[in-house]
Amino acid sequence: MSNPHPVIPVEHQFKPGNPGGPGRPRKRVLSDRYEALLESRLPPEIAIAMKLPVGALWADAVATAAARLALKSTEAGVAQRKELREAIEGKAVARVEFSSDETIDIHVSFEDTRTLLSRKQTELLGAESAADRATDIEVTEESPAEELP
Repeated sequence: MSNPHPVIPVEHQFKPGNPGGPGRPRKRVLSDRYEALLESRLPPEIAIAMKLPVGALWADAVATAAARLALKSTEAGVAQRKELREAIEGKAVARVEFSSDETIDIHVSFEDTRTLLSRKQTELLGAESAADRATDIEVTEESPAEELP
């Protein structure tokens, strides 16, 4: 039975600064062609038919068609509205709600990250130190709560 964890000779190990070796470059044959097409000029007859300015790009035509589809009151229109929103805002975050009859204490602590910035960066950001401004917040230090079993 062969060793499942053989010792690799030093000459075959990855060198510092080159953790994965050269490897094979990622091919994007179709994506590269899509990108080139979308950045090229739309034929004038298509631009005129879509009521776009002559000289518009294929990307303009695709975006216009997507927006027009999103206006329809069909399943395709609903799906397209979702696609456009996700392209602009990102996927919607799943919301989770918990409820309980028990009282729960929540302790929140904040770290003053201004100490990580140099004085010059703090001035550029217009941040003031806590001593420079009045505050109505009362801060008390508490020892960490004991861990539950």
